[in-house]
Amino acid sequence: MLYMKDLSELSRFCFLSLLSDPSSYVINWALTWHTLLFQPKHDDSFTQANASLHYAMKFQLFLEELPTLESLKRLRPDLYIDILTCRSCEDQLEDFMHLFMCKKRRVKLQQILNSYLRHLTSKITEAGIKADRDFSAQIDRIISLLCWSFSSSNWSSYSLVRGCLPSAFLDVFIELDIPRLSAMNVIAAIHNNFINKFRKWIWNPRSYDKGKWELAMNITSKLKNSPRPKGLPKSLYLPYSSLPPPTHVFSRDSGTDWLKNSMQYGLTWFDHISGFMGRLTVLLNNSFCRMECRF
Repeated sequence: MLYMKDLSELSRFCFLSLLSDPSSYVINWALTWHTLLFQPKHDDSFTQANASLHYAMKFQLFLEELPTLESLKRLRPDLYIDILTCRSCEDQLEDFMHLFMCKKRRVKLQQILNSYLRHLTSKITEAGIKADRDFSAQIDRIISLLCWSFSSSNWSSYSLVRGCLPSAFLDVFIELDIPRLSAMNVIAAIHNNFINKFRKWIWNPRSYDKGKWELAMNITSKLKNSPRPKGLPKSLYLPYSSLPPPTHVFSRDSGTDWLKNSMQYGLTWFDHISGFMGRLTVLLNNSFCRMECRF
């Protein structure tokens, strides 16, 4: 697993050095890689198309490559302006960590983590019963891990959602005489279930909120896939996201964004009214001065 060691030295994995208790959350790279490559069986409810989306989501989480708004700003600053915040909470910038910390999604994320824990402990229980062994110590070991409650300072939970799985997951099954490969398949299937729930309850609603804003701002798929215009002076180039939304589309924040963008980028109507108000102010001041002189 030398290539995994090289991969973990990338800056996007620097969080591994911040684990508060590395002794309890030791990442098993063999298990992690097995889980990344593990593909669920296809049936009527899980088609090839779903499998492709699932596979992509799993690697995007692992490599921190999900297209958050902050990453989109770097890729297409002509479409996504710097002041743009998370379209779900509208309070914070949407970087990778915010996907999990957004106040609109934190409860749902905790529910998904709780489901992950229940699923894992139920499989440990099944293994213990099958082996006719006391499995309480294994259950306690899993529950005691710090990864089941997400916070901005809990890097164990961040490691888990990224897909960097701990050795403890595998050890408890091996202690109950479950073959190593079988145990890895069980854990991979449980993590796949987590990925599906993350995509359904976290990523898809987030993408829906972003899509509504893009629709209001007239940012179409064709526009997003088009190359960014080149050769235009920066002072004359207006990002597409600064244009007013179509009048037939309702967006709870489009009016606010339109006004902000108009002020920041100097749209024609705003320049006109600003000039008018400036001239009006001068005329009023002159009038008041003449009135004072008369008295």
